[in-house]
Amino acid sequence: MTTVLFVHGLESGPRGKKALELEAAGFTVVSGQMPCGQRAVLRDPVTIALAVLAVGAIFYAATWGPVGFVIGAISFFLSLRFVRPLLLRRMFRRSVAVQLALLALNQIDVVAGSSFGGAVALELLRSGAWKGPTLLMCPAHQFVAGRGWTDVPSLPADASRIVVVHGTKDETVPLHHSRELVRGTAAKLIEVEDDHRLSATATAENFKQWLGLVTAGS
Repeated sequence: MTTVLFVHGLESGPRGKKALELEAAGFTVVSGQMPCGQRAVLRDPVTIALAVLAVGAIFYAATWGPVGFVIGAISFFLSLRFVRPLLLRRMFRRSVAVQLALLALNQIDVVAGSSFGGAVALELLRSGAWKGPTLLMCPAHQFVAGRGWTDVPSLPADASRIVVVHGTKDETVPLHHSRELVRGTAAKLIEVEDDHRLSATATAENFKQWLGLVTAGS
């Protein structure tokens, strides 16, 4: 039986609809909760420490009087421009680490990543941690790179066993991001009439077809 490492999206989890549909299609699904999403970032000790330091700095500046308070508040909001990319990069690295641990503990046949999880799957490919069949669904790699101030990742030289599925009605991640990703490579792009979540097309039957494409010849 084919074992799929399912990498979930930003605000979803390892037991979402796609994971259940993969199981309904007859695949064994391995998936772990990543420390991503707004709640996870707010609970991160680094985020809490930075928030405490920022509040402390503002109150310290306030001891200089109203002008000091204003300067402290302005400095805080200006610092967010640099703190947000830092926290996103940390969240991304920690999420990749979850998948690396799962790869080390399980015999994986296919990696399937959705949205933010697609960006994580791309990093596994880029780093060489994973070189096998891969399914990317509406990958949010350009958003992660842009907001984290990092380079936009590209597909590996041998992309013949990579399939990208993207909804033509996706209002979260533009379709052209996936078109640019596969351009000039052997990867296959499947455009479906669906939204970002692939609500109508991420079915057991379609998963059989899509994973059949990436595992052909494996």
